[in-house]
Amino acid sequence: MGSSGRDRLVSQRLLEYVYRRPVKALILGLNYLPESTSIGPYTADLAEYLLDRGHDVRVVTGFPTAPQWKVWKGYEGKLFMRQVIRGVPVTRTYLYVPRHPKKALQRILFDCSFAVSAFIGSLFGKSPELVIVISPPLQLSVTAFLIRKLTRARVFLEIQDLVPDAAIAVGALREGSRAVRIARVLERFAYRTAESIGVICDGMRYNLISKSVPEQKVSLLPNYIDMSFMRPASGQNGFRHLTGIGREQFLVMYSGSIAGKQGLETFVRAGAEFEADPNVTCCVIGDGPYLPELKKTADALGLQRFQFLALQPRELLPAQLSAADVLVITQRTTVRDVVFPGKMLYYMAAGRPILASVSKDSETGRFIQDHAVGLVVAPEDPVLMADAIRWMKSHPEETRQFGLNGGRVVSSKFDRNVVLEKISTHLEKQVMER
Repeated sequence: MGSSGRDRLVSQRLLEYVYRRPVKALILGLNYLPESTSIGPYTADLAEYLLDRGHDVRVVTGFPTAPQWKVWKGYEGKLFMRQVIRGVPVTRTYLYVPRHPKKALQRILFDCSFAVSAFIGSLFGKSPELVIVISPPLQLSVTAFLIRKLTRARVFLEIQDLVPDAAIAVGALREGSRAVRIARVLERFAYRTAESIGVICDGMRYNLISKSVPEQKVSLLPNYIDMSFMRPASGQNGFRHLTGIGREQFLVMYSGSIAGKQGLETFVRAGAEFEADPNVTCCVIGDGPYLPELKKTADALGLQRFQFLALQPRELLPAQLSAADVLVITQRTTVRDVVFPGKMLYYMAAGRPILASVSKDSETGRFIQDHAVGLVVAPEDPVLMADAIRWMKSHPEETRQFGLNGGRVVSSKFDRNVVLEKISTHLEKQVMER
């Protein structure tokens, strides 16, 4: 090897050493373990991975409320709380929890309460070199900005949902309203003050670039899944027996949070088509603010066989999803590039086909079609959804192939270790290049 080759090798190894020196990192995120829905598990995975790489990581988060919008038993009545979860120091801070979370003003107050209390909570610990903001809520960008003023830390903004675009898409906010005008100002502030921004899908990246965010500032850093945990299991794994669902039933399942953006009434109305069919069972497993409304829809339709099951313990998730013949995703017509549902990764890891009632040109619709992991039908059309269920039931080989494709896609593109390595390297470089 020539001297120039040796010099390049030495430089490369020196850079690797510098990038891997311990970094004092502060993660600000509304959700964290033991919450098993929402973004909590992803935030915990990131914190634990950075800790395992030798970094000095701490987390400031809220008290667990997801998905019922109620502070969990054992956490009530507290302003602040310190814990160590799987080796990660965690500070929990006050949340104003709304009685009516579907009301926009109460949701805004919820987000603002955490932004303020998180700033106070961040003061009790070492000064960070890097602040990692998990958004939403966008208000955390102000929290991070204030921390940066005090500590000169760099700010990395990780976007899981686009605000206020997602709220507008589901009708929670109206474009042009005062709330949206304020949110747009906050959005521009967040994008401007972060040194680097991570998004979980291409649609979000294009959305930010269209808003004049510099292209080089935005990186595609997708969500991920622990393949050692989320392994496919036999469809006859005991979960059906546990929940009283027959072995021979064609089981169509939705699993996850029940919120406005899902538009799950489409699935309930599609389920009405199978009320007289003893061979098909449709069920929703989960919780959230729209669950009572969903049950009212089922009652109004006179459904006796459509099942609503409580959110199951996280350790049962592989068996639960593997018990299904088809796994469901629904979205409202107006949802386009603002959402990439994390549940899709779990569905694919379970090796089960996906039936998506979503816009074909949405981020979700394009992904499912491009990777042949399921069927896509028009959103908010229960008749088309019911027809798709019948087709999948009557074409078992094609349907099974969708599930096999999904397993291959998720293991090659979304494996926890591969994606977290990419994210961690990105963050380490951001600190070292200051």
